[in-house]
Amino acid sequence: MSDPNTKHPPGDYTASQERLSKVARIDGFSDEEEGHESELSMSPENPRVQRYLVAIEYVGTRFFGSQQQPKDRTVVGVLQEAFHKFIGQPVKICCSSRTDAGVHALSNVCHVDVERVSKRKPGEVLPPHEPDVVQKAVNHFLQKNEGDVMVIDVRCVPSNYHARYKAKERTYFYRMLSGLDPLSIFEKDRAWHVPEELDLPAMQEACRVLVGSHDFSSFRAAGCQAKSPVRSLDELSVTEVPSTPYFPSLTESTWSNPNNGDPLTCSSQTKTETAGVTTNGEAFGIRRRHRCYVVTARSRGFLYHQVRLIVAVLKCVGTGELTVLDVERILKAKDVSAGKPMAPASGLTPAPPPSFEAALRFPFSSSLGVCYRTTISPLYCSSDIVQPAPVITAWSEFAQNVSGEWDGFGADFSREGHPLELPESVVPEAYREWEVKVFDWQTQCPTLAQPHPQYTFLYKSIKLLPTVGCEADAATRHSVDQRSIGPSALSFSYSVSGSYVAVWRPLGDSQLLEVEHCLVNPNDKESRVRIFQVVETRMLSLRSFKVFRELWYGPFRDGDQLGGCATRSSGFASTPATPASAVAGSWRAVLATTSFHASDSGCIQQFTGEKVVEIVREEKDLLLLPQDLWCSLQDGKDGERLFSVGWLFEPGHAFTSTCVFSSDSKLEEVTMGRETALTDL
Repeated sequence: MSDPNTKHPPGDYTASQERLSKVARIDGFSDEEEGHESELSMSPENPRVQRYLVAIEYVGTRFFGSQQQPKDRTVVGVLQEAFHKFIGQPVKICCSSRTDAGVHALSNVCHVDVERVSKRKPGEVLPPHEPDVVQKAVNHFLQKNEGDVMVIDVRCVPSNYHARYKAKERTYFYRMLSGLDPLSIFEKDRAWHVPEELDLPAMQEACRVLVGSHDFSSFRAAGCQAKSPVRSLDELSVTEVPSTPYFPSLTESTWSNPNNGDPLTCSSQTKTETAGVTTNGEAFGIRRRHRCYVVTARSRGFLYHQVRLIVAVLKCVGTGELTVLDVERILKAKDVSAGKPMAPASGLTPAPPPSFEAALRFPFSSSLGVCYRTTISPLYCSSDIVQPAPVITAWSEFAQNVSGEWDGFGADFSREGHPLELPESVVPEAYREWEVKVFDWQTQCPTLAQPHPQYTFLYKSIKLLPTVGCEADAATRHSVDQRSIGPSALSFSYSVSGSYVAVWRPLGDSQLLEVEHCLVNPNDKESRVRIFQVVETRMLSLRSFKVFRELWYGPFRDGDQLGGCATRSSGFASTPATPASAVAGSWRAVLATTSFHASDSGCIQQFTGEKVVEIVREEKDLLLLPQDLWCSLQDGKDGERLFSVGWLFEPGHAFTSTCVFSSDSKLEEVTMGRETALTDL
């Protein structure tokens, strides 16, 4: 965002160059540069909170951007004030896209959390307001605040539905008006006035250079916090449109006054004299002649000020100051100084196609009911699914639910369950000076599973060097552990929900096995844990643990983007361990199973069956971990060893998995179960 104490007119090109270095992290176009949202906005399903999905339009001229700021007028600040006046209490708002000062929006989407607790009767949960009531009431208060924001649509969504993370792509329009005449007052702050003529074919050819996946370092402003400059520009085009979008075109019309004899009557004669004023070739009073060009940019996410920097280069191509070869040179330079000063904000608009999904495509069904990523499986059932899943194979369904960018935090634990500090060599100097112990890595896990041409499953477990402050700054990889189904995978058991259990043999060490348990939260399909049990095969004993808590950040992009602060999670290794009383005792479990019969060969199997059993979990067998997690190692019949993990995803309800090894270290069986404490039945 620009310096909030400085305002620049739309055509102030020098000022736009100055703005390049006056950016702040709180505003921008990059979906990677979003900060932590409130605890409320990240909460799982909460019956006391109603979340509304709200589409808004606004004129950005009088705003210092969309994101709330303490002292300046912002879009979110004005919207929060209107909701507060309607609801009578503060609300939390999160926008799917943040816009800079002076940028307008035909449709920006946000979610708003409203508590439904009665003030008159404490504890009573009130029914939610109908969406049309919300829209009318909030607009009533918005019109009293200069009227430059309007709510254009409202829908009720679950409280774990997030406006930003559900956005699949973003589209921006940028308007340029070419011509010597001054802009109409109706175009003030709505377009960039370019006096020179623009070469449309040349600009279109330059667009083709930039479309696709590139390192856009030359098109991101100073202060950009994105981990990677690589972006996939799905569409970049320049088209000519009518120059007067707000009114019918008048430049070719003949004005006629119905009051005959009026001295201001105009005619279409080639040469007309009116009150001593002569106009050549057009009617009196209609002298502005501009050609309007619209730049359309579409991508899942943009770098900070990327669109305006691209527009500046396209404009220079149009005027002849740059050539298409120059655009290629600027792109390859990977340096923002190689380009041109940034285009002004006033011509930029987050703009929708002619549908509700707008520039931000949300996964709605045709009736605009919410569709979740996962569907019904033997291990997960939900009444929230609004339409039946298409008939697909189990592996295809698993692939759909497991694939994507998973960001979070990870930590190593000793065999006793104690967190291990990170090596001193990777800990920032400030932490060492403050004697702060660091246990957690920020992590990425880009995962891809495909059913064709054969079963494919691979992921990269990436550890990032810790930083002081927001982890979105963590751009340096410490290590990458890449795995795929192949010789190193002795077995792979999966559920269509996206959960799986894999037994891996570390390369170069035949004395160890790694048992990976990946459990997806039954209440939140975009949240999961992965627990690695490192097993010494000779004695079938535990050597150590690795634990990862991850959240789904977006479709698979091979780790080229980092959720950063927006991962909605934080380090956990040093938090209190799960209390034994919450885990020990009698439980009823519904188990699904895969059987391997001591096979040495790599094998992929789906969990099947629903066997109901009752188990007693004793405290002495538990190794308690933080975040409602635990592990256990038990002896079975005939020398078997049972390696188990569990996740107490809500009080009295657990998700568990167990690998059974024979006395000669052969995998026999893997089970995955949903458990309920018998005291809760």
